[in-house]
Amino acid sequence: MRPEDWAERHDGLLTNSVASEGGVSRGQMARRRETGRYRGLRREVFAIAGTPPTWKQQVRAVALTCGPKVAVAHLTAARLHGADVADDGSIHVIGPLSRLVRLEGVTCHRSTTLEPEDLVERDGILCTSPLKTVVDVSSALTINALGKLTDHFLRTNQMHLEDMRERVGRLRPAPGRSMKKLRIILAARIPGYDPGESELEGRIARVIDRAGLPRPAQQHRVRLGGDRYRIDFAWPERKLYLEGNGFGFHRLSSDLDSDATRQNNLVLAGWTPIEITWRMSDAVILDTILRFLSRV
Repeated sequence: MRPEDWAERHDGLLTNSVASEGGVSRGQMARRRETGRYRGLRREVFAIAGTPPTWKQQVRAVALTCGPKVAVAHLTAARLHGADVADDGSIHVIGPLSRLVRLEGVTCHRSTTLEPEDLVERDGILCTSPLKTVVDVSSALTINALGKLTDHFLRTNQMHLEDMRERVGRLRPAPGRSMKKLRIILAARIPGYDPGESELEGRIARVIDRAGLPRPAQQHRVRLGGDRYRIDFAWPERKLYLEGNGFGFHRLSSDLDSDATRQNNLVLAGWTPIEITWRMSDAVILDTILRFLSRV
């Protein structure tokens, strides 16, 4: 394969070994670097001229430099898995105790507890699994941020709550790992917990579960004549439903019109709505739900 073809599939990057296998001699490599056709990024890793620099390109360059025994980890892995987490400016990697990575802008972690399922590939880059990532960043993140990351992986079906519960149950304290935070996260997510389609929906579900209230159906579907509606939370036997102003945002006035029409039709059909906003505290959310449950 031509080095340029390989680079096209790998964020515009290539390595000395890839170039050599593609028939590029050492002399040709040197001339291409001198003329700027190839731009050095890391040891034996180059970018094709004209390739726009990206965060993922930098991560892949580190992964290529480190080799197959080292994986992208921690906050870097979380971002690679699509999570919205604050970046500390470093690229994190993890490997066995025998492999210490010393690279500029790279933070190396070493572990004796890497299990086979702890390593996966994301876009061709070896990285820690979502579950291993949550465990490894538990000390670095606040409880709120760790819960948000956990819900992201649950919501996107990249991780299962029972697998996390089983793993945390047999873990021991270690540097960078907060067993206390992990247990708090699990305590707030009882069996059957559904993170919903948004952060707010997950928060409401936790409020309901903590209070021991009758668990509503989530994403409940209602048919009214020829119309079908999907309700975020519903107690069908009470004809009570809850929606949050903050599960998304309206881009068009037609969205507002559609929401108003849906609510009007549901009310006319005998349903009672509860509206919750993101700015409401957990105590206010709970009090609001309790008052409605006591009336219907």
